[in-house]
Amino acid sequence: MNCRIFTLILFSIILSGNPLWAQQDSVVVDAAHKGKADTVKVSKHSPTTAMLLSIIPGGGQIYNKKYWKLPIVYGLIGASSYFIYYSADKMIMYRNEYINRHTEGNEALLIPSLADKNDENIIELKNRNQRYMEIAIGVTAIFYALNIIDAMVDAHFYDFDISDDLSLRLSPNLISPTMANMRPAYGITLNFKWK
Repeated sequence: MNCRIFTLILFSIILSGNPLWAQQDSVVVDAAHKGKADTVKVSKHSPTTAMLLSIIPGGGQIYNKKYWKLPIVYGLIGASSYFIYYSADKMIMYRNEYINRHTEGNEALLIPSLADKNDENIIELKNRNQRYMEIAIGVTAIFYALNIIDAMVDAHFYDFDISDDLSLRLSPNLISPTMANMRPAYGITLNFKWK
């Protein structure tokens, strides 16, 4: 049986038009701690602040104290910015060469190394470098967006617990019929354990 068909059948059985119910949150309180107020650690590390600081490349990484990412951010954005500059410079050079060839009195401005190329070659070189410049602009925009996304995700998981006591157990579940819906519902139960 094809894996895609099996997955489709499994999901259609699980989500067979029945309303979905979520398990109510429950907390098991140890008898020794009963009656004592539990304190919840609230993170003061904001993903929004990291995003806003990332408007300046690397600012969010500094905020998240991930200094090792700075050379990567500056290297990627700097290299792609250099390719924008290089391709734009070549494109302007070929464009000016074509204009100077067709304007009287500008023979002194012609580039001697391009004398063996005809007008079609000059136009093709100008168009090629313009295409390279546009690609480099797109790549730079992608790297800039990844810089912001990386800072936001890093800030979101800044206080995430990665201890060895974390575990996850996945098991199927049959939800009993209710007065509103007389058919049983199928679902998946996720049990998290941490200490």
